[in-house]
Amino acid sequence: MTGSEDIKTALTLTGVTFSYPRANALAGIDLTVPAGSYCGIVGPNGSGKTTLAFLIAGILRPTTGTLDTHGLRVGLVLSNPANQIVSLVVEEDIAFGPENMGLSGPEINARIDGALKAIHSEHLRKALTSTLSGGQLAKIAYAGQLAMDVDILVLDEGTVMLDPDSRSALLAQIRELNEGLNKTVVHITHRLEDLMASDMVLVMEEGVIRLTATSAIDLADRLSREESPGIEAGPELRYRCLLRALGIDDGDLRQATALLAEHIRASRT
Repeated sequence: MTGSEDIKTALTLTGVTFSYPRANALAGIDLTVPAGSYCGIVGPNGSGKTTLAFLIAGILRPTTGTLDTHGLRVGLVLSNPANQIVSLVVEEDIAFGPENMGLSGPEINARIDGALKAIHSEHLRKALTSTLSGGQLAKIAYAGQLAMDVDILVLDEGTVMLDPDSRSALLAQIRELNEGLNKTVVHITHRLEDLMASDMVLVMEEGVIRLTATSAIDLADRLSREESPGIEAGPELRYRCLLRALGIDDGDLRQATALLAEHIRASRT
């Protein structure tokens, strides 16, 4: 078993470019992603984010430059999880990858059990995929990647089709896979608020990395002072930026709000 915890770097891109027949998508990407980290990527439509996801997943190859996954296995979850579902029954869908890896029946069953346990969905094992909600389908898409024991999870707009409750639940699941199972996460989104758990956030524009920040709130603070079309900060991040501007940087939002209330009362006396 390959474990990202044994490798210091999960992903290295050096001078990576990619061109489609009628357009250049990536104009030179240099990027190092530490193993076990949570890397967020935001940017407007057409900035090259999905092309980068397909390159990391091995679906595409760089036109020039090098991309090294250091022997780690990479899994990709698309924006519409229904496009990744290949079987009528959940357990059969999760088994699809391990079966194509040539694993034995007992090992496949163990992989299904482990993947469903990791996403807290053991009760869905015999369910018909056609009856699942969008959030449940997304979880099954993740389970399919976990069953193949991937080390790097690439999420291309993985929450875009979900309602707020399902999105929150899935973001919590992604954090658990990153922190609990030490999966390296590369999360591509236009919604900066989805990346609150990330420890590295990049802004892509016109095929290049324009900005790098150490957290979503740091990036939101920077973007609030300049034009950034195509990137949604979201109400929670805007609120946290307001709190930070007032010198309140408590990670617990309720506690931070209590401190804000105290600040307001003090300013009135």
